[in-house]
Amino acid sequence: MKKILVLALGVVTYFGLKAQSETFPLYYSQYGMNGTAAYIGKAGAIGALGGDIMSSHYNPAGLGLYRSSEITFSLGLDAVSSKTTWNGLKATDSHPTFNYGNLGMVFDFNNGSKSSFRHVQLSFGINRLMNFNNRTKTFRDNLSSSFVWDNVEQRLLDAYGSNVDGLLKDDWYLSGVIDYDTTKNEISSLYDAGTFRQIRTIRESGYLNEFSMSLSTNYENWLYLGATLGIPFGDYTCRNTFYEENTAATSEPVRSYTYTQEQRLSASGVNIKIGAIARPVEWLRLGLAIHTPTWYSVDDDYYQNITERWSSGGWFNTFSYSMQSPWRFMGSVALVLGKAKDKVQGTISMDYEYANYSGMSLTLDNDIATEMRLNNNIDDVFGGASTIRLGGEIKSGKLRGRLGYASIGNPYESKNINNAGWNYITCGVGYKGKIFSFDLGYAYGTCSDNKYYSYDIYDLNDYTWYADNNPAKIDTKKHLIQATLGIRF
Repeated sequence: MKKILVLALGVVTYFGLKAQSETFPLYYSQYGMNGTAAYIGKAGAIGALGGDIMSSHYNPAGLGLYRSSEITFSLGLDAVSSKTTWNGLKATDSHPTFNYGNLGMVFDFNNGSKSSFRHVQLSFGINRLMNFNNRTKTFRDNLSSSFVWDNVEQRLLDAYGSNVDGLLKDDWYLSGVIDYDTTKNEISSLYDAGTFRQIRTIRESGYLNEFSMSLSTNYENWLYLGATLGIPFGDYTCRNTFYEENTAATSEPVRSYTYTQEQRLSASGVNIKIGAIARPVEWLRLGLAIHTPTWYSVDDDYYQNITERWSSGGWFNTFSYSMQSPWRFMGSVALVLGKAKDKVQGTISMDYEYANYSGMSLTLDNDIATEMRLNNNIDDVFGGASTIRLGGEIKSGKLRGRLGYASIGNPYESKNINNAGWNYITCGVGYKGKIFSFDLGYAYGTCSDNKYYSYDIYDLNDYTWYADNNPAKIDTKKHLIQATLGIRF
């Protein structure tokens, strides 16, 4: 089955000035584990519980449980490590960074006990939905063919044809990786034959934040309603450094090159979230929420440089387009254990979320052919994914203890294509006084069997791209420690 290189973890490019990929919408559609420390401690299972500023991004009806105004700020440490395996060869890397969680305010307006709508809340916040900071290495050795032979030479001839001037301005020629015989119209290279070693380093950085404006209310202490206008904005940068050498070449002193690519995506968008929580009895809460797609505007910058005998490359012109994330649907249930006057109380909660990632799309007004190809690939590669979050909290006086587990579903159609699902185990503690509150949360996440397809192979017979059928396996682990300070007024 034909697969495009966009299944790779890092930057994927197509020949020419365009470097759009069907994986780009995924970067801004799949959310990680981040936010307030209380949210993290319960693995995000707050859909029916509410009472947390993060409710504005999941089920805004949860803001309706506030009985006072509050401002919160969260900060922490995010450490990611990866292990890549290819044919028994292993490469490891790690990357710790400071982590922004959230800054938010909830203003509570008490309408009195005579009003059916006892409380109304107005909320503003900037929460981090995703961190992209990561670094990954892959190592391949004893290869019988090179990237230049598999991917570059015939592609260049096919692309330029008789346009020799265009070929002679190409970075692969200007850097000295390939030579061109004008009389025979033939490309040749030191990398046509031999035994090859490849090392690739992928450095990802960036974030997805969301500014939210929410309105919520409490109807007679049993029905809570809320709506959020979300304005997500983010930057994603991926720097991909590929080194290859011909270990069998002995006739020339220069036998290696470095191919560097960098992709920068700056996106901003808008979405709407609506939700409801019902409390039919004191010990039970039920929640529902719907998220519209986020409609993004994207600026895409691409850079490449090739260094061998010489160095050649630079930035291409900025390319702008639109993309859309999928719809999201959430259902939640929570059990409230104990009563307000009990010395020990608690909650147990579960959230279920569904998103069909094949509903993502790209809109390229100036290149309809590429748009259709990429959207068809999205439909083929991605599928529906379920996310389950479980959380528990125990309260004793002003102290809190929390545990949680989350399984974030794989957005790809099957694990045979790729696996980008995550599993998290979380815990946390907290103190809640009359004015100040302080919480600590910890999350340990794993993503196993993620595939990295090194590059596409250009078929010389039918001039078609085929993915490398021997991808590397990547196992990623994440440690997140978050602290949240809250002030009520």
